[in-house]
Amino acid sequence: MTGRAAAIQGGLAAAGLLAVYLTWQREPEHPPGAITVIDAVKADITHVHYTDENNAVDFDRGRETGGPPVWIHLVPTAKAEPKTNAGKDQKDQKDQKDKKDKAKTPEPPRDLLGGEPATKLFESFAPLISPRAFGVLDAAKLKELGLDAPTRKLEVTVRGDVRRFDIGQPDKAPGGEAFLRDSRDGRVYLLPRGMLADLQNPSRLVDRRLHAFEIADFDRLLLSSGGKQKEFLQINREVRGKSSFAPAKTPDKPDQMAKNWHDAMWRAFPSEILGRGEEPPTGKPAVVVRVDYYDGKTSVGYMELARPESAGGLSEEAPSGDVYARTEHTAGWLKLATGTQLVADAQKLIAAP
Repeated sequence: MTGRAAAIQGGLAAAGLLAVYLTWQREPEHPPGAITVIDAVKADITHVHYTDENNAVDFDRGRETGGPPVWIHLVPTAKAEPKTNAGKDQKDQKDQKDKKDKAKTPEPPRDLLGGEPATKLFESFAPLISPRAFGVLDAAKLKELGLDAPTRKLEVTVRGDVRRFDIGQPDKAPGGEAFLRDSRDGRVYLLPRGMLADLQNPSRLVDRRLHAFEIADFDRLLLSSGGKQKEFLQINREVRGKSSFAPAKTPDKPDQMAKNWHDAMWRAFPSEILGRGEEPPTGKPAVVVRVDYYDGKTSVGYMELARPESAGGLSEEAPSGDVYARTEHTAGWLKLATGTQLVADAQKLIAAP
């Protein structure tokens, strides 16, 4: 290849990359009547902060290589105290007091992985497009829109500049409509549909996946517990729904119990997600089962099942109770509703001849 040809190819490649970048950053077309509230491209938005009477939540762009596009920092506040009834007997009054004490104690702050919905919400601020603008409104209209004494606040950091807004919602809002008031100039806009619901319920934006890889991405797994190990090969991994598992020592004899156990492991769903660096309230977890996934000699991922040490986590004969899991993809520990059975079945698989 001549120097001229190489230069031409290099120029074409650079032009292609530039076109891709500009397409990704380009503002989409908007419907008639829509107005730009925040003029920005995706790379300009670095932080979104929302608060109301129930939560304070921050959305930050992920910086880790291969990490999540968005991190969610959630700080729940204490919930309102339940009402008491003076006519209740002593036991009921004690139950009410316990509920009040529990209600006063908020959940701990948590740093959680944002899933695809969190990324979509984050990117909806670049640019932020309102379906309709209302200009500066008088006090009576602000009250009608729930903007006279708003408890919902929104901050968006754009190229290092913090844009602040109040969010209001009428008592009888058709279709859940909400309104945005810019603190800079007092102008009011209609909030994009669904945005307030996402901000108010950040837990549904959390990435709940156990793994980022697919079941066809590994050909064997190593199951470990109590100092013992057993290797299983995945058969027919390319055929969706027809894969099976067989002990590495007898690859021609699929093990239905191993198949059932792994199907349950793969479908396990967290009942509670703990934040990055957070330990269960019952104490530090002790790993009792570990699964390592491989594709040839390459490690694909892992999953650990653990019990709190205070609950006898280090013992294979530990009583049933909470079981937590973590994987190569999760930010920290997850509580599994079916964890006790998964641990017991894994230990049976290892012990089987």
